[in-house]
Amino acid sequence: MGFVKNARNFIIKSLGGNLADHHPANLFSTFSGFMPFNFNNNISSQISQGYSQNVDVYSIVKKIVDISKSIPWIIEKKQSNGNYKELKDTTLHELMAAPNMAKAYTWDDIEEQILLYLLITGNTYLIGNTQFNSSLIEEVDILPSQSVTIFNQNSSFFMPQLEYQFTFGSSQGLYTNDNLKHIKFFNPNLTNFVYGLSPIQVAANVVQVGNERWIADASILGNKGASGFITDKSQLPMTQDEFDLIDSALRDKIGGANNFGKVVATNKDLGYIQLGMSSADMQLLEKGVVTTRTLCNVLGLDSSLLNDPENKTYNNRVEAEKAMYTNCIIPLSDKLSEALTGFLCKNHFPFENVRMRQDFSGVKCLQSNNKEEADRIALLKDKGIISASTAAEMLGMPKLEQPNATLEALSGMSPLLATQVIGQLTEDEIRELVGLGHSDLPKVGAQAVSSFNQPA
Repeated sequence: MGFVKNARNFIIKSLGGNLADHHPANLFSTFSGFMPFNFNNNISSQISQGYSQNVDVYSIVKKIVDISKSIPWIIEKKQSNGNYKELKDTTLHELMAAPNMAKAYTWDDIEEQILLYLLITGNTYLIGNTQFNSSLIEEVDILPSQSVTIFNQNSSFFMPQLEYQFTFGSSQGLYTNDNLKHIKFFNPNLTNFVYGLSPIQVAANVVQVGNERWIADASILGNKGASGFITDKSQLPMTQDEFDLIDSALRDKIGGANNFGKVVATNKDLGYIQLGMSSADMQLLEKGVVTTRTLCNVLGLDSSLLNDPENKTYNNRVEAEKAMYTNCIIPLSDKLSEALTGFLCKNHFPFENVRMRQDFSGVKCLQSNNKEEADRIALLKDKGIISASTAAEMLGMPKLEQPNATLEALSGMSPLLATQVIGQLTEDEIRELVGLGHSDLPKVGAQAVSSFNQPA
């Protein structure tokens, strides 16, 4: 193990201090047997070329991140009856209110970085900072994924001993799972399974097509300029001076994207020739829709939400938004909730069953589903298929006390029949029925007991 550490430090120093930005195949095959994930052999390129310079990826990822950040986080404690109760004003709330004072980060900033690095690189590295002589995490930060290198110290698949080396300029740090939470997408590639699989890597060819398409589009506009040109229809040919003069004037007037579609005239006997876009050029421009749809499929969105009018998968926008939450936002939220609960809640509430989650009850497009489910449960209850207690439990309400089977049976009868049945009961049975007990309480009549079945 000492040899690996010494070799690692030597390599980092010799490579200029940032191992993560260099091709690691030979290094990892020698020292740990695992090759970290790369995009074009450079993790930084995955972010710059796959996200920062790609308008399609940026638009899709930004939409996911912005919507996810708009959902509030709550902290809940599990009760003895199995239900969760929201907590207020805890130490974890204080952390979320000021997650990193040195960088002036808000919780939105932390969540944005978590999601961006996860969606782009497949890896997010969340670290927790504690005060001296305390184990309580009072500040959090996100390590840039392109500056983190993972070492499997024992080269074990079943019980890997992972260390996370962070290097950025003069800033360096070595972390373990005790003070770092690695949030990642599962990677089935055994050569680098300790790293998460990036959605951008999966769509690498599509991302490249998108980048090249926009470059080609800019080239078409820059080189094509005006939509036609002027030719001399007279019988007398132009002199060289006349040709140079007209050529120079046309270059000034029709060159560049600002003159796209413009027609320029002269004072000669002139004709006009249309310059149309070729079918190949048209197919190139239309390719953008296909690229956007593919990227949306990879990230779990419906392309109609990103101005793709030809996508008719859903009948309306509300249905498409529901699918977005179901297929993308909520699964992503569940992943983050599990990670944050295991890292932060376990630290702040080590002896209690406390969780963090996002509350989707305020999302309008999801409420119609809740109403339909509530109507279905109410119908089952009205038909006597389920009890009121079961209905309440299915709706997520606190569990009701054990119902009285006799009272439930009586509530389903007509008032006249219920009165006749109650009339056959003894006084003690009636008291038990309404919960009055056997003590020296006043006697009750059948009509009093059956009055609950009367309409209000």
